[in-house]
Amino acid sequence: MKFKIVRDNFLKALLIASRVSPQKSTDPILCNLKLELVDRGLYITGTNGTISIRHYLPIIVNDKQIIRDMVYGGILVNSFLLTEIIKRIDGDEVSFEVIDDSIVRIENDKSNFKLNGIRLEEFKDIDFEEVGAHITLLTKTFSETINQVSFAVSQKDNRPQLTAVNIESDTSKLIFTATDGARLARKELEVTVNEKLNANIPGKTLQEVLRTISTENAIEFYISDKKVLFCLDNTLIQSTLIVGDYPNTRNIIPKVFYYSLEVNSNELVSAMERVSLFSSDREFIVKLTMNENKVEVSSKSQQIGSGVENISNFKFKGDRLEISFNNEYVKSAIKALNCEDVTINFLGEMKPFTILNKNDNSVIQLITPVRTY
Repeated sequence: MKFKIVRDNFLKALLIASRVSPQKSTDPILCNLKLELVDRGLYITGTNGTISIRHYLPIIVNDKQIIRDMVYGGILVNSFLLTEIIKRIDGDEVSFEVIDDSIVRIENDKSNFKLNGIRLEEFKDIDFEEVGAHITLLTKTFSETINQVSFAVSQKDNRPQLTAVNIESDTSKLIFTATDGARLARKELEVTVNEKLNANIPGKTLQEVLRTISTENAIEFYISDKKVLFCLDNTLIQSTLIVGDYPNTRNIIPKVFYYSLEVNSNELVSAMERVSLFSSDREFIVKLTMNENKVEVSSKSQQIGSGVENISNFKFKGDRLEISFNNEYVKSAIKALNCEDVTINFLGEMKPFTILNKNDNSVIQLITPVRTY
């Protein structure tokens, strides 16, 4: 295997494929990138065993030859070291050559590096086949949807299903759901899917897809019984699904509410951020006290003190209500809605409440309150 390549293009490709490669692993092979040079161009693949990224770098990009003087072949090489070498080496072009199937030589006019390589056969076999339910979404729609729900996935591994975003098809709808047990985010899209599906896609996988999206107008993905494959221009992202039944959340969202608060998003978030400085034990608990004439945001700590702020722009319906909640959960939900005003609907002081964008009923955020004494 041998080629000369434009350094900047090579580096961009390496940075994409190497994102999931661990620097240390119980399986040392995972710390390597797989490089394959064929007649179409260079394929670079990285994996951590769960998420895999394959990036394709064509020989010609925008009428400019990127790769030349080629001898086809392949090799495994340490992901971190290769990326760092290409990042730090000077010059517009670098030469890459495999010697005796075991040594990788990287050089230009000023520098010469040698890395130990590994034969391709040692790399994990990764299935990038396009199989399963086929879905196509506008890139903007996909990005907005994932941002509106993925923040609510659990960061703890004791219930693996909750670290995923559940995607379910329902006749002409795609329903995206995320919950960590204390909050829930749900988004519905009017999309026709060619077959029924119910899949748990790791939240980390979806974040990698968001990081990779650049200027594509649409994103295609395939969901089978064991994996999901995202197709992005010259990049494929494949991930295993999280097995097990996702919690049934359909009946969690209340149908009727007795209290309603319409409020400016920025004003409420800013008020919560200021008073939460006094939140007890840094648990970020704040309290909303509401009636038709006054809305008050407060927090207190016997050790530190207390803070109170009044909201000036609001509309409240219902009797007087006090409710306490995790400030960070409410802030994240409001920011995910990305709208000027939000509507918060309450059932009672210890009942879950919803946060909505009144101009978009396709997305709903649900928060569980906390008890304070």
